[in-house]
Amino acid sequence: MIGLPRRTTLDLYAEILQVLKAKGGSERITKLSYGVGMPVDRLKDFLQRLSQAGLIRITGESETLYKLTPRGTEFIDAYWKVKNFLSTLEE
Repeated sequence: MIGLPRRTTLDLYAEILQVLKAKGGSERITKLSYGVGMPVDRLKDFLQRLSQAGLIRITGESETLYKLTPRGTEFIDAYWKVKNFLSTLEE
């Protein structure tokens, strides 16, 4: 079976942050789950770790929102720079 290459943990963190950035920096978990292509229960663990690292902030009273922090934006920008640089070295 030929499929997409497996995503590393770092790739998953970056993808979550990228989806948040694309959605204006704030989103509910269900929309994040669809955007990242990951079940909600598994996504919660990743979001908790991103929050502990200061890359996102968990807010909301009636509904929980996940917000990208400035540090999260810096991380995602640096991630794509390094990823693009490494891809040029592989060619």
